[in-house]
Amino acid sequence: MRTLSLILLGAVLWATAMLFIRMTLPVGLFGGGSATLALFGVTALLAPVLLRLSHAMSGGGEAARLPTAALLCTTGVLLDTLVLLRAPDLYAANPARLVDAAAWRLFGVGALLTSALLQDRAR
Repeated sequence: MRTLSLILLGAVLWATAMLFIRMTLPVGLFGGGSATLALFGVTALLAPVLLRLSHAMSGGGEAARLPTAALLCTTGVLLDTLVLLRAPDLYAANPARLVDAAAWRLFGVGALLTSALLQDRAR
């Protein structure tokens, strides 16, 4: 049951990121400037918080956090791959503008997995 919860939560997080990209891409948040850099910084700061919340919501208790992060990230990466291959217009009308957004999504995956490793190590 916990695995299903994490898969569903991963899908919700992916959809939230997709909608965020779709809404902010036209205003230039992913234009490569200081706003993009700030977004990466905020993402790095929010990843540990998101992991703790996801772990608690899924009933992870005292279990290691790396499996939680792995299921969230795997779900997001698989959904992202399917959408980028079959329906990239869900993100933007011009898929060529998605390079910085794709880098941000991958950075988020790395930040979440790194947070899990650090949180597990600290315990």
